[in-house]
Amino acid sequence: MGELRTWYVDSSVVLRAIVDQSPAARAWFEERIEAGDRLVASRLMEVEVRRVAQNLGVSQDLVNEYVDEFWLLTVDDDLLAEAIALPERLGGADAIHVASALRLGSDVLILVTHDRQMATAAGHLGFVVVDPVTDDPPCYPVDRFPVFPPVPGHVVTDDLVARHREESTCPSSDTKTAG
Repeated sequence: MGELRTWYVDSSVVLRAIVDQSPAARAWFEERIEAGDRLVASRLMEVEVRRVAQNLGVSQDLVNEYVDEFWLLTVDDDLLAEAIALPERLGGADAIHVASALRLGSDVLILVTHDRQMATAAGHLGFVVVDPVTDDPPCYPVDRFPVFPPVPGHVVTDDLVARHREESTCPSSDTKTAG
């Protein structure tokens, strides 16, 4: 068995695995569990995942299979104050996820998200950021796809970037988007 790692995982990845939007995300979870890695998230992840699953009619037993693998961090008033104080541009839920990860430290864990804004903010705060949802690429800037900053041993090739561009539903570079 290789080195055990600790991964802070946000809802964007968990949900894609649970609702079968991403076989790649599901495979990533299976690999982490098989390796015995530690999965960490905020209790906010559980709320977000359970609400979406309930709204979509997805079995809570399936949700339990995933959520039970996590060490869940409590959301308290101090954490909310830390989330509010973050210098990065983030929405409320993303700020809570990043503040939760910061409590453990960017040197202790790898942050896992499919959310571009959260990935960018976490990278600026010193986290290694991974997006295992390779079959549903987000609109990443080319230099931030799919791992940022690069994980040792991971190579972002021109072919990978070209495939991302071909498969992406992102607006072309000449189209202005909000954000």
